[in-house]
Amino acid sequence: MNHAKISSIATHSIKALTIDDTIDTALLIMQKHAISSVVILDEQQKPIGIFTERDSLFAIANNTRHTSTLADAMSKNVFCVSENSYIHDAYVLMEQKEYRHIIVVDDENVFKGIVTEGDFLRHMGFEDVIQAKNISEAMSESILTIPADTSIVETAKLMSKTKCDYAIVLKNNKPNLIITERDITLYCAKHTLDTDTNISALDTQKMYTIDKKKSLQQASNLMQQHSIHQLIVINENEELIGLLNRHDILKAVHGAYFDFLLKTIDEKTRKENKLKEQAIALEKLANYDTLTQLPNRLLFKKLLQKSIANAVRNKYTIAVIIFDIDRFRDINDSYGHSIGDQLLNEVAKRFSEQIREGDLIARLGGNEFAMILEHINDANTLPKLIQKYLNLLSQTIYLANSTEVSIEACAGVVLAPQDSQNLDQIIQFANSALHQAKQEGHGIYKFYTTEFLEKSLQKIAYENALRNALKNNELELYYQAQVHMQTQKIVGAEALLRWKTKDGSMIPPSIFIPIADESGLINEIGEWVLFEACRQGKIWMDAGHHITLAINISANQVKYQDLPSLVSKALSQSKYDPHKLEIEITESALMQREEETVEMLYSLRAKGIKLAIDDFGTGYSSLAYLKRFPIDVLKIDKSFIDDIPFEADDCAIVTAIIEMGKALGYQVLAEGTEKQEQLDFLEKKGCHLYQGYIKSKPLPAKEFEALLVSQNS
Repeated sequence: MNHAKISSIATHSIKALTIDDTIDTALLIMQKHAISSVVILDEQQKPIGIFTERDSLFAIANNTRHTSTLADAMSKNVFCVSENSYIHDAYVLMEQKEYRHIIVVDDENVFKGIVTEGDFLRHMGFEDVIQAKNISEAMSESILTIPADTSIVETAKLMSKTKCDYAIVLKNNKPNLIITERDITLYCAKHTLDTDTNISALDTQKMYTIDKKKSLQQASNLMQQHSIHQLIVINENEELIGLLNRHDILKAVHGAYFDFLLKTIDEKTRKENKLKEQAIALEKLANYDTLTQLPNRLLFKKLLQKSIANAVRNKYTIAVIIFDIDRFRDINDSYGHSIGDQLLNEVAKRFSEQIREGDLIARLGGNEFAMILEHINDANTLPKLIQKYLNLLSQTIYLANSTEVSIEACAGVVLAPQDSQNLDQIIQFANSALHQAKQEGHGIYKFYTTEFLEKSLQKIAYENALRNALKNNELELYYQAQVHMQTQKIVGAEALLRWKTKDGSMIPPSIFIPIADESGLINEIGEWVLFEACRQGKIWMDAGHHITLAINISANQVKYQDLPSLVSKALSQSKYDPHKLEIEITESALMQREEETVEMLYSLRAKGIKLAIDDFGTGYSSLAYLKRFPIDVLKIDKSFIDDIPFEADDCAIVTAIIEMGKALGYQVLAEGTEKQEQLDFLEKKGCHLYQGYIKSKPLPAKEFEALLVSQNS
């Protein structure tokens, strides 16, 4: 629904009227076509008013002659939207303004059609979201009831005064008949009305009741089956307790995904709290050192595994340090194990008080402590931090019984993911570096591999080479297929940057992309990617391959470049179809300069460009920004796909993202799909698209075109 235009569901065939037409004329047209409103146009075919069944009630209630013109009876406060507006955006605006009709116009404000709540209900696509939502959660309990001897005019007055589009006749405290705006409107279109005409004269439709325990989906199906707008809600004694109309269902549909998520979260929290109460002692024993209360080796390894994954995913460096207290055995032998335990507690306290926010300190056992330092991207930061902690331990420690102990420590350091991405190997490397440090003396630290300074020099060399890469035509775009889950057809491709030097060496993106980001080169490179992707897309489009091309936009580009102007220039120069271009932005990039970003995204959306959130689930994942930003596609990060369907937490997260995306009208794409069991799980959960090695690795343009040709042959 998020991708369809409002014009696709508008009614175009009903004749519009002018201000000189009479109320009788309007009523006859409404009766003939079974519609709830007519639009009034001026000489230029521009809407100036709307006459609805509610306006008809008001006219009847106020004894307005049916021969009166629409000039005085119509509602002049019309709500118009552009025919190019998206269905979801139009509905949000209609709900905010509390209208029940939308007039659709073109760029010149000329009338093109009308959309009602019924049209929205038929196109919302809400079945999966509110299947379990009961009628009692959405129905109105404020009910207009009337005696059976009430006149039509008096009924119209009551409905107009209370702004109700119905009135219910009770018999023995049970609903017997329902009078709607349409019943009165149709009667007045055929008959002359006097003040004494009883409601029994109305040709009313059959009254339909429904139990409050039924689902909203069942209620919607019943309405569509019998072409009615209201259902009378009854209890087990068939007594009237409420009324449900299309407007109530639409409101429930639009907010259903919030209810779904809140219910899921509440249930999960309840279960987790119960489990925590039962297992808190065991968890603490299993994951925390009983002496220092720091994370133990088991928990440290779990947290380190996550830190490594985050560093790889978000392209930054972490440092893993293992500290060993020198001559600790001598202290135990000299002062006893009680003093040794006090010493370990003091060391843990000093580390905990001085460690940076976001970093981690753990006790691996004995006299060994381990630390994870996050985001080490400055050559001068790490040596200073290590030395600070070593100096901290070298200060005299005062223990019980006036015992003073002077200690020193050595440290072994490993950088991830540069030195390794393997958990056990990183710990092994750190221990090897620690062993080397202990061999050289006390208060020493050693890196397992090349010194940090050498890596900084290498980074500078890469940066200089990258500056020349564009001039030397060393950059190239590879394309990875994006596949429609149901048809297994390639419907799009993500453009991925590759760097092949003059000597034929391939520089991994994990190396040069962070360098480009930090140096600011990413803006120039990103501009080249945009123009190159549009150029290639036009070539494929002319060859009959009408696929969507997705390009990544960095946080730097969002922050410092005029992206709408840049995109317009690229599209104009290449003649590429803007509806086939998709811009991918990470969650963190979205949150930079939030107000400007919202404006920028809507500007891109106005050009017909699709917008996607890349690596969804690894950043803010806030419902607030999902509602605010005009998003078309959610791309589930590969880290959540890797272990499905075997990892329960990842399965739950992926399922929730898919359901949320469907509720919001977004397409959902799973990145990094490599195995058939992953594909089967995603298809079962209703994921729309996938991307990964199971279909194709990223390919150069010619090879990717061959893949497209083979698909269509």
